[in-house]
Amino acid sequence: NPPPSRTPSRMDFYDTNLDVDDGLSDSMYYTDEPEFTLADLYTNCLVPTLRDGIGAAAVLLPTCIVFRLVIHANILPRNGVHILSALAGICCLYHFFAGLASYVASFAMFGIAVLLSVDLCVKRLRGLICSAACITFVVVCELYLVDATSWHRVRGPQMIIAMKLISLALDVDSGSYKLPPLLHILGYVFHVGTSIFGPWVGFSDYDASIDAGPVDVVWSLSVGRCFLLSYMSLTVSTCWASWLLPFGEFRWPAAYRDAMSFRFSHYFISFLSETTAVASGITQAGSLDLAVTSPKDVEIPRSLVEVVIHWNRSMHTWLRQYVFKATRPLGNFTAILLTYAASSLLHGINFQLAAVLLSLGFYTYMEFVLRQKLATVFDACIGARRCKPHCDHRYKSDHPAVFGTNLFFGLLSVFHLAYLGVMFDAAPQLQEQGYSMSHTLSKWSELKFASHWVALATFLFYLLV
Repeated sequence: NPPPSRTPSRMDFYDTNLDVDDGLSDSMYYTDEPEFTLADLYTNCLVPTLRDGIGAAAVLLPTCIVFRLVIHANILPRNGVHILSALAGICCLYHFFAGLASYVASFAMFGIAVLLSVDLCVKRLRGLICSAACITFVVVCELYLVDATSWHRVRGPQMIIAMKLISLALDVDSGSYKLPPLLHILGYVFHVGTSIFGPWVGFSDYDASIDAGPVDVVWSLSVGRCFLLSYMSLTVSTCWASWLLPFGEFRWPAAYRDAMSFRFSHYFISFLSETTAVASGITQAGSLDLAVTSPKDVEIPRSLVEVVIHWNRSMHTWLRQYVFKATRPLGNFTAILLTYAASSLLHGINFQLAAVLLSLGFYTYMEFVLRQKLATVFDACIGARRCKPHCDHRYKSDHPAVFGTNLFFGLLSVFHLAYLGVMFDAAPQLQEQGYSMSHTLSKWSELKFASHWVALATFLFYLLV
């Protein structure tokens, strides 16, 4: 029998964070996996998966490369490059989403109009007003104006545009730079290398990419490396995970496998976003290594805190810079919850994502304060974040007890990840319309809400220490 697989569809390839399916159906939890050979895997899964997956980048990636070559050739004036960036991005949006691209363009134009109006009339509170306008637009469209299936398909680009507009408004408020001209804003918002899959980049990084930079071997190798990692992740998600981990009749191993499959689908999108960004000339502090995600730090975690950081570094940077720091005067716990709430709103009105993100907010806070307290009490390197070299702790990471403690918390993080990621299944109707509260609770109830009980026990232990 052929291996269980699902050919990725175009709608799968948009979200920069959480919404690519794991390719497995609910019924596979408690039934025996079919027997299939490596040849079956190659013919029935790897080949169609790579064929359709590469098709997702068949237009976008060459467009990004041509855009970079035009900049390198220095044949257009600076305003012309901004216009080309916007036009290329809009064309690629239409290629991916056809008529639904009008929702993305409408949202972008609405946000830009609000930003320019506030700058002209009020000249302050640009960030607050633009943030409220963007979130209101997203919520109203999702709840009242657009059908769930259509809105769900374009949610990823909408989120990237919202992050760009809000960060631009807040940076102007803080005096980092003056509000750019309209053509510059259009080029930034619709930038061909970041408008489809992301990642979020600040306006200053976009503006720096407009300057003619080197198109050399290093640039080519960086693009090739990201491209290769992207499609390796896709094959793990769709094919290798279920073939290497055939745990059909064991609940928790199957949950781990399905959650891992989902995580690798996220790495696929993250590395693909890095591919298109680097191909179009985006750098970070002059480096081509954007490091959008780090699978090593997620799959072999030290803590959930580090998982959150390395899951999507660009979004983590955005949330830390524009939400957490602004709300930190309210207290760390409140700031963390508001940060995860902001992330949830950016993703849209979705109980599943809200439940996962708010659970992560509570989990990471409790883990951080507990391990911080234990590190102080035992004078050991057992905090949620790795200690700096030559820290003042008496017991270092190579001490057996310290190593064992960190290993325990790492395994606990893997347990939580399996629990939180298990609900991202491949049911077509759920993919198209989003996941409901009943779906989320039914998935967690199958696992006896074990992760939440463990989190509660962790909290009680923290109070007793």
